[in-house]
Amino acid sequence: MDKNSHSVWQVLALQANDEALRAEASLKKTAQLKRKIIARQSKIADLLVEYSNQVTALRGNLVSGEIDNCRKFIAQLMDLQNRTSHEYMNVESHYCEAKKNLILANQQKLKADFLVQREKENQTQKMEMIENRESELQSIAQFNLRQ
Repeated sequence: MDKNSHSVWQVLALQANDEALRAEASLKKTAQLKRKIIARQSKIADLLVEYSNQVTALRGNLVSGEIDNCRKFIAQLMDLQNRTSHEYMNVESHYCEAKKNLILANQQKLKADFLVQREKENQTQKMEMIENRESELQSIAQFNLRQ
């Protein structure tokens, strides 16, 4: 087989490798988005605690305008927290799907790599058989010439 030509198995292995790389990139991207959402959730939770404490402190001072502003802001934070939770659930399902796709892509890559290796072994065996036949034919020819 020519060194520049590729067997079907080699082409399939290259495609499987490309697919595995794409699946890995997708998983990394989704994981990064997941981390960002978790960080955002943490900041929102911190803000909720901070403003809840501020409302408690303001109750003692009876400053109703500021209390109302803090309560409105807390309500907005809670709405944001709910939306972020829904976003996290969506990203989590995408993450699980990306993880599954990566596993499947890696399995396909391993299969293709195995088939390429088997093809190479078959080619090596064929070449050895051809070389053995040629060697036997040369030996027979030399033997016949001596006779």
